[in-house]
Amino acid sequence: MAPILGKRPSPDQDDSTREPASKRQRIEPIPPLTPPPEEHSEAKVTDAVLFNDEPRQLLLRSVALALEHVGFSGASPEAMEALCAEVDEYAAEFLSGVTQSMLNARRSLPTPLDFKHALYRFDLPVLSLQPHSKPPIPASRSIPTFEYPAPSEEPDTDLQKKLLGEDLSGEQDKNSRAYIPKKFPSFPSKHTYKWTVTAPARPNPRDIREEAAKTARLGEEALRRLVKVSKAGKEKDVKKAASKDPRSKERHEMWEKTMQNLMAGNRPTTNGNLTTEEDRSMIVNSEQQYFRKAVVKKRNIPDSVAS
Repeated sequence: MAPILGKRPSPDQDDSTREPASKRQRIEPIPPLTPPPEEHSEAKVTDAVLFNDEPRQLLLRSVALALEHVGFSGASPEAMEALCAEVDEYAAEFLSGVTQSMLNARRSLPTPLDFKHALYRFDLPVLSLQPHSKPPIPASRSIPTFEYPAPSEEPDTDLQKKLLGEDLSGEQDKNSRAYIPKKFPSFPSKHTYKWTVTAPARPNPRDIREEAAKTARLGEEALRRLVKVSKAGKEKDVKKAASKDPRSKERHEMWEKTMQNLMAGNRPTTNGNLTTEEDRSMIVNSEQQYFRKAVVKKRNIPDSVAS
């Protein structure tokens, strides 16, 4: 019996062996997880004036006033920007001349001579500035007024007035300067940056003399106490030094015995004819200068030196 060789089924035969289409499980593809679409919120445009915008606004205002003065009733934004650019370029060129003159003269700060050099660089005499000292535009329009928002919390100035009083409060100094914005806090107390003015008391000459006499008396008493202490210290030193030497010690003991006898009244008996005054009188040698004096010994001079 011949062996039955296995044969690989064809694709057509494979499809016939599968399940019918009605019984197949259909799976829908699952899309990848994505975040929900973002909700675009409208940006809030704020008209807050930045620090760099304020000088630009002032420059635009100055250009507008100049155009109005010469007869223009309006200008486009492009024209205003072009005029501002011209002003910036002119100011930068002028200041470069001032800086060049300052550096050439080895100075760290500009002087009027530097500005004069910059004016000559543009062929402008100094007298050309005289008409600009009185501009045709009135000051009420040329000087801007700044309006700052009021602070949310006003500082308690009443407490400062109660503690310091009107004399030391710095609010008066702030109010006297109109160029300080109202939103700025008041000055600190005056004693922090000013010397408090006090009326000096006139001294009484009599009190001054009494005080000087009292000071002199105290100084004299202190000096006497100092001399007394130093004298007692010297006596102790002399007594201590004498106690070490046997001869001095013996003389000191004899002197002490003699003084004790004198203080006790046991005086040595001498000639009874001497009175009390003669016994205690001072010994005066009025002719001491005529006493015989010792002769000074002369030195023997060698013959070699004498010749």
